[in-house]
Amino acid sequence: MIRVILLSICLTAPTFSLAENITVYKCVIKGVPTFSQLPCALNAQAITLKNVNVTKAYSNTPANSKITDTSVDDYLKTQQINRDIKRYKLAIKQYQQQYTEKKQQIDYMTQDKANRLGASSIANAIATKTSALKQSYDALIGQAQQQIEALNQQKEQLSQQP
Repeated sequence: MIRVILLSICLTAPTFSLAENITVYKCVIKGVPTFSQLPCALNAQAITLKNVNVTKAYSNTPANSKITDTSVDDYLKTQQINRDIKRYKLAIKQYQQQYTEKKQQIDYMTQDKANRLGASSIANAIATKTSALKQSYDALIGQAQQQIEALNQQKEQLSQQP
């Protein structure tokens, strides 16, 4: 019976650590720092490490608390805003190119097309078609510019936040 009790104590003893501090020795051998549980040279420095109970260390923080890093989030948002601004500027360039191409096609109007539009001359037909085309593309370009202004304001707000 005593043997069984001693055997169980011997088997369970290594699993329990009653030591609160752990000592590690730092030795410099040939310029390379080496760490060991036993002193490895005459110039060994004893370093004591506290045994940290992980459950106690993290039990003080609430489970639903969120750790946020606003500087990283703001940086990522700023980068996204810059990409969106570039995209809108590219869209404006494309609208301008499409406008010039369609305007050039309108300039090649014949008398037959002008008559079908109900204009008295080719110049009147070109003027009416051009003004309608200009209004539609000005609206598209204006929308893109408003988006760019809104994004610039968002970017300024992000840069002003601490």
